[in-house]
Amino acid sequence: MAAAQGTYNPLLSKKMPREYKRQLSKDDIGNQARVLLNHFIHDRISREQGEEQVPSTEELQEPGTPTGPPLEHIQEIGRALRCIGDELDKNENIQSLCSQVSPEATTDTFLTVAKSFFSDGVYNWGRVGSLFYFAYKMVVKALNKIALIRAIINWVVNFITDYVAPWIIERGGWEAIEEYFGTPKNQMMFVLGLGALTVVGVYIYKTWN
Repeated sequence: MAAAQGTYNPLLSKKMPREYKRQLSKDDIGNQARVLLNHFIHDRISREQGEEQVPSTEELQEPGTPTGPPLEHIQEIGRALRCIGDELDKNENIQSLCSQVSPEATTDTFLTVAKSFFSDGVYNWGRVGSLFYFAYKMVVKALNKIALIRAIINWVVNFITDYVAPWIIERGGWEAIEEYFGTPKNQMMFVLGLGALTVVGVYIYKTWN
């Protein structure tokens, strides 16, 4: 009998297609979120307060912090996040919430606010952008406190990794945020429903009084 030749694997008999991509992990999505959030913060502060007021993207993270797999369409993703931020500038609910939260708030307070964006179990790009926007509003209050800014960014990254990454992976990665432009503008109308806003407001009041 001839010697055993091993099990035939068709994947080894031909090259993988060029467009093949490895499956993204939750950590990949979280690390990419850090890059996007840093750019989002830098862009909004530089537009609203001038370049001299904004920390560099390098200052916003510790040296050697992982950035995840390269984003192929980072400019398009940034454009979508910018549009979401512009919409949120007109959202009274989130403006009210951001005004109540101190950048020195505890991790638990931040987690309560972040969870409120998804309190009804619905995920969409508008709500993901709202999380970025909330972090930006906190950073603006702490511009001269780099350590605090880095902590805020880490909270967002950890929340996305733990709670939002599976949904983003299911959509195909951050590049899918371009779907936002094909969805109704009322996608964010209920980012913070009255009930969620009340719950968060009471929690913040009890925490800081």
